[in-house]
Amino acid sequence: MLNGIISVLVVFIILSVGFFFTAKQRWPENTNKVFSITVVQIAAPALAIVSIENRFTPELLRHSLWNLLLIAVSLFAMYFTGKLLARLLKLTPQKRAVFETTFTFNNTMFIGLPINQIIFGHDGLPYLFTFYLVTIVLFWSLGAYALCRASDAGGKAFSIKKVFSPGLIGVLIGCILAELQWHLPVILETSLTYLGDICVPLSLLVIGSNLASSIKKGMSKVTLDQIVILIGKFVLHPLIIWGIFSLTGTSGLPLKVFILTASLPCHAQTAILSEFYDVEGEYASSLVSLSTLVSLITIPVYAGILL
Repeated sequence: MLNGIISVLVVFIILSVGFFFTAKQRWPENTNKVFSITVVQIAAPALAIVSIENRFTPELLRHSLWNLLLIAVSLFAMYFTGKLLARLLKLTPQKRAVFETTFTFNNTMFIGLPINQIIFGHDGLPYLFTFYLVTIVLFWSLGAYALCRASDAGGKAFSIKKVFSPGLIGVLIGCILAELQWHLPVILETSLTYLGDICVPLSLLVIGSNLASSIKKGMSKVTLDQIVILIGKFVLHPLIIWGIFSLTGTSGLPLKVFILTASLPCHAQTAILSEFYDVEGEYASSLVSLSTLVSLITIPVYAGILL
């Protein structure tokens, strides 16, 4: 496994390629969208199936139910803390919904997946997908409903079907294969492995591209509510995860993966959903962009501490 410094350098080198090509307008405008669709609908589900099938046993899978519960507890703790802080900050109802959602959910896919794989290797992926499973279910149910309810639609446009995204389906297929101790045919498993291998570089290229676009638009003055979001993402949530799992005796690689994943920036799809529901889209985009920029500092710090 690569050491912490080299791991972080690898992340930034690949990320900087996406940044450079977007800043210099070296690739078509829809490239980012193509990469994003490829990661979310093809590469990430393939990686989830192969990683869980090969690295989970039925015993480890059942133990993961306990981890799922504890991660859910941490996310609910963040959600209700976010609701309290949003009221104390006297935000408008629409800003409050965006604040609560960004305060609660982390970018476990585009940032969490490549960062964890590079720093902890393939052995850390099952624990990442455990975190991802809870995040994706709660984001597309609790988070999406909160944003939809704050919109003019008032919750009418919300669909529970969106919970079952390709990534979640890939996780569930991997869990079924691991529980039944079934193995995919060699041809299919090799194909999924190759597809999964493109997930990390494409994810990092998308992140770099998004950062270039955010900087090009210009970052506004940092406000108190944005500072509170940053403290929640990079300090409070990792501390909650560390406290909960330490009290239950979890240590080693699982604890390290959970802490690093909890320290990631705001869920990128919060900005997309906010635009879709017409609920403070610019505000959501600024929170995602700012937290992603700050994560360029916090990720090496956490990687150094955990390794």
